[in-house]
Amino acid sequence: MRCACAWRTLVVFLSLCLLLGRASAEIVVFDMGSPDSAVWPGARPVTPDDSGWHSRQGLSVHHGVGTGDLQWTNAFTEDTILGRGANNFRFSAAAGPWSVYVLSGVGAKWNQPVAEFWDFTVTVGLEGWHCQIMSPTDSLGPYRLEHHVFSVVSDGTIQVGLDPRSAWCLTGVIAWQTQDEAAARTLIQTIEQWAPDADRAKWTEAPRPPAGPEPDLSAADRRRGFSIWHRHWATPIYPWTNPAEGETDPTLRAFAAPGEYEPLTFTVRPLRDLARVEVTVGDLGPVPPEQIEIRKVRFLEARVGISTDGEYCIVPDVLDRWEPGPLKVGENATFWLTLRVPEGARPGVYRGTIRVLADGQAAEVPVVLRVLDVHLLDDPGHVAGIYYDDPLDRAGAAADEWTRQYLERQSELQHADMAAHGLRNINLDCSIGVADERGAFPGARAAFLRLATQLEMARRHGFVGPFMLTTSSYEIYRKHVGSGLGSHGRGVKMPPEEYFSEVTQMVRTIEAERQRRGWPEFVYLPFDEPASDPGTIAFMVRLLQAYKAAGVRTYMTAAPEKAGYEAMMPYVDVWCTQTFLPDYDTVTADMAARGVKYWCYPNDISGECDHTPVAGARMTFGFGFWRSGFVRLLPWIYQWELGGPFNYLDSGSMDVMIRNEPDGTPIPVALWEAYREGADDMRYIYSLQQAVGRGRGSEREAVRREAEEAQRTLDEVWASVPLLPQYQYRGFWSPEEMDARRWMVAERLERLTKLMR
Repeated sequence: MRCACAWRTLVVFLSLCLLLGRASAEIVVFDMGSPDSAVWPGARPVTPDDSGWHSRQGLSVHHGVGTGDLQWTNAFTEDTILGRGANNFRFSAAAGPWSVYVLSGVGAKWNQPVAEFWDFTVTVGLEGWHCQIMSPTDSLGPYRLEHHVFSVVSDGTIQVGLDPRSAWCLTGVIAWQTQDEAAARTLIQTIEQWAPDADRAKWTEAPRPPAGPEPDLSAADRRRGFSIWHRHWATPIYPWTNPAEGETDPTLRAFAAPGEYEPLTFTVRPLRDLARVEVTVGDLGPVPPEQIEIRKVRFLEARVGISTDGEYCIVPDVLDRWEPGPLKVGENATFWLTLRVPEGARPGVYRGTIRVLADGQAAEVPVVLRVLDVHLLDDPGHVAGIYYDDPLDRAGAAADEWTRQYLERQSELQHADMAAHGLRNINLDCSIGVADERGAFPGARAAFLRLATQLEMARRHGFVGPFMLTTSSYEIYRKHVGSGLGSHGRGVKMPPEEYFSEVTQMVRTIEAERQRRGWPEFVYLPFDEPASDPGTIAFMVRLLQAYKAAGVRTYMTAAPEKAGYEAMMPYVDVWCTQTFLPDYDTVTADMAARGVKYWCYPNDISGECDHTPVAGARMTFGFGFWRSGFVRLLPWIYQWELGGPFNYLDSGSMDVMIRNEPDGTPIPVALWEAYREGADDMRYIYSLQQAVGRGRGSEREAVRREAEEAQRTLDEVWASVPLLPQYQYRGFWSPEEMDARRWMVAERLERLTKLMR
């Protein structure tokens, strides 16, 4: 027999019974799991040996209890039955209409790395549901649970069919009839809550940003049941934010070059609950509707710091695809449209409308788009990239061919997403293990094959080197010292000379393969973010020397201006620091004098600690980057998921940046879109710089004069950029001023381009 459930689950169930007044006999609950796992109170336990299965062959169970590290489970969600062949689960049900809730996924901690993509169709009656869930990357997650509610007419038996493309997973089933709808929904809500009530109660909301004065609503707004307003996309709009004077009934305006993406946003404020809201847009000049993506901003509860427990804030973050659906009264719904002007689009001013239809009541939002007569160029001297965990790293360990294809497709989609946002560099890894008794590295072949695949993927999407590379220096340390390197290298034991010799040989092995294959240059990271105590620094100096002995350039994530790091400076070729220190004069002088390079990982605007500095993210990737003197950006990280992918409180620290649709398609967040806009600011600047250079060499005096005027505009913008070590919340340009500065550059670029033509 399966064991009794944990006390916390029993308390929840008893509370639920009191709330409902009775435990309905018509709500049937099937809890999938192993014979010794907990059972939801009142549920029927279902194991792989249960008679309800059409076939018991090949069934297995994943079971693990979560107690808040990294996430919570309950008796219902802690275990899942898995299978690879087609199957079905049958149960008796009185004749008549039923609702059937099916929950699938992994809610429990995964104790070993697994690469399995559960892709299957669930069928109940005549209705099918396509379910796709990727296994957790490791013990950290993400842990994904998906559900669907079916409507079916029972003839005395209900069958839950499971038809896998690769494999399936089934967590539990709940069924009920019409009279028990409210009770069943309350039960499901209790099962799905991410933590027990006592632990959820430990979290309190931080003080909210002010809403602003209540707006005056027009009679037309009141009749149709909603108002429409607009505030710049880079300014956070919360559920309770009120529009300011001049923001209602907006006309949306944008300008863009051919090939450029551009956001258009507006906010719907429902004055009553709206059951179905549609947002449609027709042709916008040369931009057809299929080139306009319609999303809605999702509000999430997020930590107030990277690992702060107990206090949360509500943030506008994820940009979900919008399908017609309901909106709640009094809660802002910001719609985020991204258009892409086709290459070769004819310049001009175009007008169109966005139509909002809510429960039969319509409103139109006018749009004015100016397509510029310019061609934007990428600046090879300023490259934006990002730290990245490539799904290709897991493809080699895929449980089946379908999973391998999924991971390869996901990597392709993510690289395309990065390229479309103006990013052209990532970090790479080539851990070839430790040397054997002959001095060879048996792990090299597999590591080189994986690295070759990743570099080919990067090449196809226009990524450029040099690429930062991590290696197996940690593994070699453990081999020679007998223990691992601690956090930031504190307490490190100085290894014997044989350790450093093996590190040098490892790097030479990788470099020989790089040169043989014609790969781009690597800059090598020996150790990430070392501490500045004397013992760690002494070890780092010797380790850097070992890398340099192989004839390569080194990369270091540390702040060279801080005390303690001076001893490493002669052995570091690329410094990657937080924004933007050292200052412009220091980094440009050092790069000119010693040939070193300064890169930056601006984690203050990556969502690591806060998801709201959207304007700061644009400034960092755009005008601030240009003015900083740094030559590359590499923030951490494209995607970081702990616990559930849409719950930022259920694990030890903040989730960061991109989310995924079930099939692996990237879901953007507001910060991510700001990166692209900053990258576009840089493209306008560089394109004008190049045009000025060509114009100054023209034989025509009018062109030379226009080129000088354009240079004066660049000089004016350069001089006005606020010099800050960090562009996060304040002290720099407003989003509107960034738009104005871009327009100053764009107008000059278009005038000079036309004149030279």
